[in-house]
Amino acid sequence: MKRSSLKFTLAFLSLATLLLSGFAQAQLGISPSMNSQFLTELRARSPKYANEGRDVLGADRQKLDEGRALSRPELFSLTNQYTQRLSADITGFNSQYQMGRKYLSPFYHGVLALEEDASDTSAFKSHFDLQQTFEYNSAVNFGKGGFILSPMLLADVSYQISPNQSLSFKGGIGLSWISDNDGVYGSDFTNEFFLNVLPGTSLAYDLELGALHVTVYDRVSVKPRVGMLQNDAGIAGTLALTDQLSWTVNYNFSKTYDIDGRQGFYDAAGSFVREYAGGYDADIHSVSSMIAFESKGSWSAGLEGALNWYEPDNPAEANNGIFNGIPIGGAFFQRVIIPQAKPAFIASAGTFVQLMVNKNIRLRVAAGFQYQSFSGPFQNLQRVNFETSQPYYSVSLSQKINDQTSQELSAGYETNLQRALNNVSSHFVNYGITRQVWKGGQLTGSAYFEYSDSIETIFAQNNTSYGFDLHLSQHLTEKLSAFVSYGYSNIDYKNLGNFFWDTLTENYTQHMAGFSLAYAFSAKTQAQLGWQGFYNDGDFQSSLDYHRVR
Repeated sequence: MKRSSLKFTLAFLSLATLLLSGFAQAQLGISPSMNSQFLTELRARSPKYANEGRDVLGADRQKLDEGRALSRPELFSLTNQYTQRLSADITGFNSQYQMGRKYLSPFYHGVLALEEDASDTSAFKSHFDLQQTFEYNSAVNFGKGGFILSPMLLADVSYQISPNQSLSFKGGIGLSWISDNDGVYGSDFTNEFFLNVLPGTSLAYDLELGALHVTVYDRVSVKPRVGMLQNDAGIAGTLALTDQLSWTVNYNFSKTYDIDGRQGFYDAAGSFVREYAGGYDADIHSVSSMIAFESKGSWSAGLEGALNWYEPDNPAEANNGIFNGIPIGGAFFQRVIIPQAKPAFIASAGTFVQLMVNKNIRLRVAAGFQYQSFSGPFQNLQRVNFETSQPYYSVSLSQKINDQTSQELSAGYETNLQRALNNVSSHFVNYGITRQVWKGGQLTGSAYFEYSDSIETIFAQNNTSYGFDLHLSQHLTEKLSAFVSYGYSNIDYKNLGNFFWDTLTENYTQHMAGFSLAYAFSAKTQAQLGWQGFYNDGDFQSSLDYHRVR
């Protein structure tokens, strides 16, 4: 095969795998490891079980997340450190590092929590912060570069309606404007502005009724670069069956919309029809549950599980669309009909044990099985109906070693939704440690490994990715701080489908570097200036270097 054809084929495969997987649905209830975190967060909203949600890392959680900010896949970041395991998740930053994540609060992953006023005893409390970012990014506008203006309002508002019921809003909402924008779309109604919503932005109502605690919530997730908006509405209840036994049930309804109007297909005449293809807009109904027995000592155990129903929308026009002209190996494939997206049923059930060795060490182990039934292909050129049953397990350890040092480890294996290839099974492990190495100096290190294997479809792949992040912060004066970061990632792809060839591989590497200065004018006003550089290389692409100043 000619090298040019090989390059085109690899580009097409990567586009189908990576971009189509971005047009995605919720993972709430589908990823067992993430679902257990969400159920624990819901349980901890009750005063009876608040200790379950206590982060043993304390203030070191913020330091650990800040140490990974360079590689965090936020809106205009150029990192390659996304995770295949959660490729279909638009409810949060798709980072390799997921411990400490919050579903009903945006104040995680390096987003500073708003300070509470301890002297404020009123029923209504409000905390607001304005974040203004000016950025030059060399990657926007098809690599010509451009300036990005992004104001964002952070809010933490609560109202104690009565002693047993409260209403709260936690969120970050803003806009982004890109100069000379000619290639990135933010919504269907304008190409001038992006809508930015921090993951975890939510409105929640809590009601305590004796042995029963109820939480009603609504949260919004937006991924402008792939043009998707998702709304999650749900209700959860935790019932104390006995002093030691409790039961939590959560129902969540996720609805996903195409908001930039760019999804479409080619009709029989070869014209692009600006209408989304089947499955881009979709619903997911999820019912998840956890039964927990808490000992009088330092451990708890129980059962966990979830049922999920995927229901795609199928406009009649989309089912007549075709892909025209895909040159692969000298052949010229035409009139490939886009199939109708079909529903799917995904379930999991397992058991868990959690040990509180002491107030500074928490260990959780879970294991079970997942069942997935797909009644048809999700996307183009995929094979037909199938069912699969896979085991899952997860291990997480959080430890505050002493006043200067904290560490965290998570590992596991699970099968999750993957929009381009139906599902993907992944082994994963990541580790992080942060330590105050000298007066005013904080050193943070993180590392990850992930091996993912998609099902045997035409575009099926497996990939191995690994990398690490290093971050050093130093207080130069009482108000001036400096930050230096370095990150590395490596990704190996191998084609598994027998439609083309079995042994084709490709490798991509990335080096990342960054530094910044921050000056605190007051407790509530801070200015920061920084630079980030991203240096990429791959087997079938020339070196691609980007940078951003913000």
